[in-house]
Amino acid sequence: MSAIIRIGLAIVIVGVISACGHSGSDPSAASRPTTVGRWQAEMYNPAGQRQPCVMEIGATGKIAYGDTCPMPLTGQQATITSVPNGNFAPNLYVTGKDSGTFMIMGGGISGMVGAFRLDGSKHMTTHTAPGADIEWTRTSSETPMRSAAASEVMPAQIQWPLGDVPAFAQRAAAYVRSKWQPDAFLTSIQLEQTSGFTNAQSPDGGVLVQFLFYSPGQQLTLTYMPNSPASELMPGSSADPRDERALPANFVDLPAAVAKLRAKGMRGVHVKSAHLENYGRGTYVGGGIGVFGTEWVIKSALDEEGVVLAELPDQNDARLASSDQADEGGQAADLIHVDIEGLRNNRGQVYCQIFQSARNFPSNSDGNAATTASTITNRHAACDFQNQEPGSYAVLVFHDEDSTHVLELNPDGTPREGVGLSNNPSAVAGLPSYAAAKFTYRTGTMNLTIDMKYPAGQAPDATRSSSASADANASLTGFAFVDGSVTGQGSRAKLPTGTKIYPPGSTITGTEGCPTTRYHTDGMIVAVIDYQGRPTAASLAVTRHPATGGQFQNAPYYLDLDPGRTLQFLGPIFENGSYDIRFQYDYSLGQGKTLSATFALARNCRPTP
Repeated sequence: MSAIIRIGLAIVIVGVISACGHSGSDPSAASRPTTVGRWQAEMYNPAGQRQPCVMEIGATGKIAYGDTCPMPLTGQQATITSVPNGNFAPNLYVTGKDSGTFMIMGGGISGMVGAFRLDGSKHMTTHTAPGADIEWTRTSSETPMRSAAASEVMPAQIQWPLGDVPAFAQRAAAYVRSKWQPDAFLTSIQLEQTSGFTNAQSPDGGVLVQFLFYSPGQQLTLTYMPNSPASELMPGSSADPRDERALPANFVDLPAAVAKLRAKGMRGVHVKSAHLENYGRGTYVGGGIGVFGTEWVIKSALDEEGVVLAELPDQNDARLASSDQADEGGQAADLIHVDIEGLRNNRGQVYCQIFQSARNFPSNSDGNAATTASTITNRHAACDFQNQEPGSYAVLVFHDEDSTHVLELNPDGTPREGVGLSNNPSAVAGLPSYAAAKFTYRTGTMNLTIDMKYPAGQAPDATRSSSASADANASLTGFAFVDGSVTGQGSRAKLPTGTKIYPPGSTITGTEGCPTTRYHTDGMIVAVIDYQGRPTAASLAVTRHPATGGQFQNAPYYLDLDPGRTLQFLGPIFENGSYDIRFQYDYSLGQGKTLSATFALARNCRPTP
C-alpha cells in the first residue's frame, strides 16, 4: 500500500507487504523467506522527524501497524495478499529483481498495491511508486505493538452515558494534531449505543465513539475513533470552510446535559445517542427545535429528542422536541408558519429562507438567512421558523426542482426557477426587493401563505431534461501525455501548447508518450474533458485490461466540472493493454449524463535509466 505524507515540499511514500508470503504456482515460493513476524522502518511524522514504524504480519494474512507509524498507517488493521509476479502492480514490478506484488484490503488503506523484494530473512524492500522505496528490517516481538498514546485518549471500558467528555476531547485533539495536521480542530462528537461496530464497551453494551476534525490548511476532514479494532484515524473528504465551526475546549458534560433533559420531562431511561456540534444560525433539529451555538442533541430509547445548550458558563437551556411545556427553558411557542401554494409539480423540494435585513437578499450568499427545506405533497409545502425574536423579517421561498440546493439567478438577477415572497408582492418587473417582502413579527404564532411564481415564458408544468440539465454538455475530447508539473496543478492544470491529443478509440504505438525518467515523472496520461454549462460535479472511472491478463477497475475519480477544459489524471498507467473510461456528470436531477470512451496502449517503451 502507499500513503503520502507531505512535509513542506518533501513527499515520503510508505509501503507494506503481504502477510501471506507467496502464493500461486511458482515452484520456488516455498523456499523463500516468510514475511510473517514483525518489521520496522524509519519514516517521517507530520513534523518532519524520523521515527520508527512497526508493522506486524500474521500467518493468516492479517497485518497491523503501531501508532508511531505516520498517517494513514496509524493503528490500521487489514488483510494483504501477495503473488510471486507483477499482477497486482505491473508498472512497479521488476522481473528478476522483485519477489512479487501485493494488494491490501480492509480499513482506510484498502485497495493499495505495490511491489516487494525479500533479501534473506531479515531485510525487505517495498515500493509503491517509482523510486519510492522503503527498507524494512525484521525486529523483535517483545516490545508492545502500540504505545499507550491512543488508549490514553479514552479507555476501552466506559460508563454510559459517557462522562468527562471535555477531557477526552482535549486529549483527542492533541493526538490528532500530532498524527495528522497541526491546525486540526474538533467540529463534532458522535456517541451511540449500538450492537454493531463499536470501539468502547459499557455495562449496558457496546458504544461507538467518534471525534470529527477539520484542517483549515488542507480543507479536509478526519474521523478519529479511539481504540477502534479496524482503523483509528480515517481521512475524510474536502469540506466547505463556511460549514466548519470549532467546538470550544470546555463545554457542558454529557451526564449533566442528560439530567437537564430529564428535568424537562424526557421519559426514556436509556440514552440511545448523543451528538455535540457547534450549530450555525437557523439550524433545525428533529421535530423542529431551533438551535444555535454549541449544542448536545440527545435521543432516548423512546425516540424522544432534545437539545441542551452546551456553552459555558452554563445557561441552563434545554428543550424537548415533543415537550408541551412553555415555561422557561422549554420549547418556545414563538413560531412563524409558512404555507406555500401554487407549486406546479411535486418535483424536488422547497427551500424557505428568513431574512432579517436586505443583506445578501435574495442570494443568501453568506448564509446569513436561516434556511430550512420542505418536501412537496400534492403541490403543497410548508415550513416553520421557531423561536423567532420580535422584529422585521422577509421570507423567500424557491422551488428547487433540480436539487441544486441554491437559488438560481440569471446574470440580471432575475430568478431561473419558481420563487415566492412574504406579502406576495407583484413580480411583473422581476424579483421584488426585501422592502416589498418585509413584515413585522411580534410574538406567538404567525401564519403566512406564499404563492409560488415561475419565470415568464415557462409553461405551468414545464420540466427540464429528465436526466440532467439541458444546458450542460461535456465531451471526452481524448487523451494526452503530460509530466508531473502539469498533473501537480490538480484542477488548475492546463494542457501545454502543442501537446498531442489522441481521440477516443486510439491505439497508441511505438514510443509515443513513454516515460523517459527513472521515476516516471513524465508519460502520465490524462483525459481531456471539454464542458459547457453551469458548474457541476463529475466522476471518471477507469477499467484496465492489461496485456498480461486480468481486469482491474479503479475507484472513480471525483472532480468539480467548470466551463472550459479540464484535465483528469488517470493514475499510473504504463502497461500495454486496453482501457475503458466511464465519465458521468451533471447530477442536477440525480441521474446524470454518461459518456464512455476507450484507448489502447501497444507501445515498445525502453527501460528508463
